Amino acid sequence: MLCYGLIDAPTNFTVADDWAPSEPMVAGWILMSEQWPATRPDRFGDWIARPTGLWEWVKYPDPPFAVVYHEGKLKNADTMEEIAIETLPGNVAARLDALETPPPPLLPES
Repeated sequence: MLCYGLIDAPTNFTVADDWAPSEPMVAGWILMSEQWPATRPDRFGDWIARPTGLWEWVKYPDPPFAVVYHEGKLKNADTMEEIAIETLPGNVAARLDALETPPPPLLPES
C-alpha cells in the first residue's frame, strides 16, 4: 500500500501499490516512506506528515482536556488536578483580571 500525506497536516490517504497517479500530485501532498502509524503515544497530539516523508508526533498547543472550576480552583476535568491559569492559551489570566477589576469611576461632566 502507498500512503500519501499532506505536508504539515495529519491528513492522509492510502492506495493500492499498483495505483500510481498519472499526473503529479497536488501541491502539498507527498508519498510517505511509511504507512500512517497505528499507535499513538498519547491522546494529546497527532501524527503530522513532514516534507522528509516521515510522520512526526506533534503535541497540540492548547490544553487537550476540559478545564473546570471546582472548589475555587481551575482543574483538569479528567484528573481533577489543579492547573495554573498561566498554562492556559489565549492569555486567560489577563482576561480574567480585566473582568474582575472594577471599572474606573466615571468623571463628572463639566
